[in-house]
Amino acid sequence: MAKKTKPEDDTLLDVGEVYTKTERFVDENRKSLTYGVGGLAVLIMAVIGYQSFIVGPKEASAETEVWRSENYFELDSLNLAVFGDGYSAGLEEVMMDHAGTPAAQRAAYRMGVYHRDAGDFESAIAAFEEVNVNDGVVQVLATGNIGDCYVELADYEGAQAAFKTAVSSASSSLAEAVLAPMFLYKAALVEIELGDLAQAKSYLDRIVEDYPKSQQKNASVSLAASLIEG
Repeated sequence: MAKKTKPEDDTLLDVGEVYTKTERFVDENRKSLTYGVGGLAVLIMAVIGYQSFIVGPKEASAETEVWRSENYFELDSLNLAVFGDGYSAGLEEVMMDHAGTPAAQRAAYRMGVYHRDAGDFESAIAAFEEVNVNDGVVQVLATGNIGDCYVELADYEGAQAAFKTAVSSASSSLAEAVLAPMFLYKAALVEIELGDLAQAKSYLDRIVEDYPKSQQKNASVSLAASLIEG
C-alpha cells in the first residue's frame, strides 16, 4: 500500500470546512491516536529482556552486545543507544547483526520508538515490523505503534489494518483489559476519518460493553452519541 504524504497542517481536516460535532471531536482528540503506549512498552521490554532463560551461543552473544545500548536508551542517551559508544554495539547494529534473537527483537522495538519520536515514521514502521515475539503484550504494542505511524503519514487505510490486527491480538492477551480498548478507540477514530461511521460506532459500543472499566469508556460513550446525533 502506498503511503500518503503527511499534510503540512496539523489538523486532520481542512480548517476551512464546517465541522460537525464528530469532526470537531476527532480533531481535538487527535493525540489519542498517537504515542499512547511508548513508555509502557519500554518498561515491559526491560522486564522481558532480563528474565532468566537458557540461551544458545548466538543469543548469549547478542545479549552481551545489547545490554549497554539498552541502558543508554533508558537514560535517554539516544545517540549512544542507537549508534553505540565506540566500544559496544548500538541498537541498530544489534538489530541487523543478531536478527531472530530476543536481543534483536528488543532492539527493533526501541529503534521503532527512536524513529517515531524523531518523526521518521516510515523508518519507525520498518523497525516495528521487525518485532516478531511470542508475547501477548510487546507484539501488540509494536503493531499498535505501526498504526500510530500510519496516522502520522495520513495513511488511514494502513492505520486501519494495523489497529484491527492490534485489537485482534490484544483480545487474547494477558493485558487485554488495557490494550484492547485502547486500540479499539484508535480504530474507531480512524474509521471516522475513512467515513465508516457504522464501524466506528461498533468499535465504541464494544468498548462500552466489554471494557466498562477502561480509560476509554467515557470518551467512547460521548463519541458514539455524537455519531448518532451527527
